[in-house]
Amino acid sequence: MNKPLTQTHFFKMKAIQLIKYGSSKDSFEINEIPIPNLINMEDVLIKVHAFGINFADVMARKGLYRASPALPAVLGYEVVGIVEKTKDPKNNHLVGKRVLALTRFGGYAQYAVTTAQGLIEIPKSVKNGTALALATQYCTALIAVQKTDLEKNDLVLIHSASGGVGTALTQLLKQKGCKIIGLTRSESKITYLKRNGVDFPIDATKKDYKLQVQEIFPNQKIKGIFNSVGGKTFKKDMQLLDNTGTFIFFGISDRTNQNKGFFQTLLQMFKIGKIHPAKLILKSQTIAGLNLLEIADKNPQQLQKALKELINLLEKKLINPVAANKFSWEQISKAHFGMENAQFTGKTYVNILD
Repeated sequence: MNKPLTQTHFFKMKAIQLIKYGSSKDSFEINEIPIPNLINMEDVLIKVHAFGINFADVMARKGLYRASPALPAVLGYEVVGIVEKTKDPKNNHLVGKRVLALTRFGGYAQYAVTTAQGLIEIPKSVKNGTALALATQYCTALIAVQKTDLEKNDLVLIHSASGGVGTALTQLLKQKGCKIIGLTRSESKITYLKRNGVDFPIDATKKDYKLQVQEIFPNQKIKGIFNSVGGKTFKKDMQLLDNTGTFIFFGISDRTNQNKGFFQTLLQMFKIGKIHPAKLILKSQTIAGLNLLEIADKNPQQLQKALKELINLLEKKLINPVAANKFSWEQISKAHFGMENAQFTGKTYVNILD
C-alpha cells in the first residue's frame, strides 16, 4: 500500500490518497503531494495533528458518495491542528491557535485547508480524539436533536447506537430525559450501550428489531427516530413512529453493501419506499434529512455555533465523547475496514502528533 517517502520538501506534504474505488485493502496510497494553496479570502491552512474517519469516508472509498472529489483524492472531513497561515490578514489572529476544523475533504494529510468560519479554537486540555468526536459525530447529533421537540419521558429509537453519532445522540437525549431504545448488530456491544445510557438495548441480529420494539412497548409508539441506515429500515420505522413524531434521516449505510450504478440506486429507492404527503399531514408527522457537508457549505455559522455549544457541554462534563479507536498513517486500511464492518464503538481517528 505504501510507497517509500523521501524527505518532505518545503512545498510538499505527506497525504493518504484514495487511488481507486473498492476494498479498504488496496484503495489507498501514502504519497507526497503539494501543500494546498489558499485560494479564497476566508481560507486558512492548518498543520494537522490528527484527523477523523467517518462513515461517509467509507462511502466515498467505495465510490458511493456523489459529493466526493475525483481520483486521486484526499478524503477527510475534520482535523485538529495548528493554524499555520491565513489568506486574509484580518484572520491573522488565528495563526498559532490550536483548532478543531471541518474540511470539505482533504483531511487525510499533514496540511489541510478550511475557512475561518469552519473552525473553532479548542482548549489544550481537550485531547485530539475527543475534539474530533465533537466535529462530525456530535455536531450531527446536536443538530439532529435540535430538529425535534422531544421532551422528558418521550420514547426515542436510535439506529447504530454504538457508533459515533449514536453515542452522541444517546448522551444528548439523555439530558432531555428521553427513554432510549438503542439498536446494535452485535451482542458484544449491549454492555457499551447500557453504560452509555441506553435504556432498552436491542440486538437486531437476533430478531426483527421492529417486533422486539413492539414486544417491549405493545401500547406505545415512538416519538423520535434517528436513522443512519436506510434501506428496509425506513418502512419499519415509519410503522413505529407515533402521530406528531419526528423522523431524522442522516445516513444510508445500507448502501455500502451494494455496487455503484443506476439499478442499485433504484433498488435502494424501492427498499425505502414512498411516503404520501397526505399521510404526514393526517398524522402530523415530520421527516427531516440532515447532511453536515451541506450545512457546512450553506451555513457554516450554524456549525461553528454547534461546536461552541458542544465545547461548553464538554467543559461542564455533560457529554463524554468516546474516542478509543486510534490509528497511525499505515493503519488506514485497518481503520476503514473496522469502520465499514461496525467493529468499533465511538470515534475512529488517525493521530499524527500528540
